[in-house]
Amino acid sequence: MKLFRLLMLLVFSSGVYAENFDARILFAEAAMQSEEGKEYEKLVRESTWDADHECFLESAKVRATPGHYQLVATIDREGNAKMVEVRPIHHYSSCVAIWFANNKFPKPPRHNRPIRLEVNAQP
Repeated sequence: MKLFRLLMLLVFSSGVYAENFDARILFAEAAMQSEEGKEYEKLVRESTWDADHECFLESAKVRATPGHYQLVATIDREGNAKMVEVRPIHHYSSCVAIWFANNKFPKPPRHNRPIRLEVNAQP
């Protein structure tokens, strides 16, 4: 019985975690609808191209390159990425997420700017 309860807790908590990610994606998409949001998203996307390419090549070396992922993060007033999440989690997306979390970006037009990147690179 305890095992069943534990299993149910794990299933429920993973669903809540997924909903949080999906909600953050929707929030970031809404923020990108304005002109300033589109311009800022373009700046962030352009600044990640080199790292994304390097991560893709590294993943190809270990034959772990599913080419699709979504990244969501919040960029603070100083240009630091916070709360970086990727889905699905694999070598390629994890590499980009680590780079993203440790990098500085142009200062956003608003504090705690949500950002979403979706990549679908084909090997």
